[in-house]
Amino acid sequence: MSRRILLLQTEAEQERTKALYREIFPEDSDAFVDYYYQKRPKRILAMEEEGEIVGMLHINPFSMSFFKKELTASYLYAIGTKKEKRKQGIMGELLRRAFSLLEEEGELFCFLIPVSESIYSPYGFRTIGKLSLEEKPLEEIEKSVLYAIPTKELLERRAEEATLSDEEDELPEDPVVMLKILNPEAFRKLSGYTDDTEDALLQRLAKERIYIIDVD
Repeated sequence: MSRRILLLQTEAEQERTKALYREIFPEDSDAFVDYYYQKRPKRILAMEEEGEIVGMLHINPFSMSFFKKELTASYLYAIGTKKEKRKQGIMGELLRRAFSLLEEEGELFCFLIPVSESIYSPYGFRTIGKLSLEEKPLEEIEKSVLYAIPTKELLERRAEEATLSDEEDELPEDPVVMLKILNPEAFRKLSGYTDDTEDALLQRLAKERIYIIDVD
């Protein structure tokens, strides 16, 4: 069995994963899927087996503020495997490749919105807070130690996506944000935390004010 991970960066390359996306997320409308594949800035890690895409992980970059420092952090999205290929370690391989790639590129952390926290905790993700479901004024957002910077591009994209999907139906019940530290030393330097372990660092962050609104 021949299996390899591909990094898909062009729209033409990423089209190969579209059928799998529709299979895993049948609730998303055709209009939303077409928009997402055409407009969202992203890279896709795809597991190819015998020429077929059997698993994928989307890497979507966001401009974030972390303790008043602007940086890029990636939101991991649309992580999934073909039904008949599950429980074969594909998701774990894709996650580990994503961690390696983002760490090499200098990212401090990545985050996701899980369907189930237990799926991702074995890979070092920890819950740091609830996903915000309502907009807040900028002066309130800026009181948070961690938030997605509401750039013009982000606001315009969210407004357009809201017309294409019913976000409340697509989100998990009582959604949370999970974060994985990629560079503990840099994380400590920016946060001022001195905790020894990544678990302790994330427990500390979970006590702070964060603001992550739905980013799908």
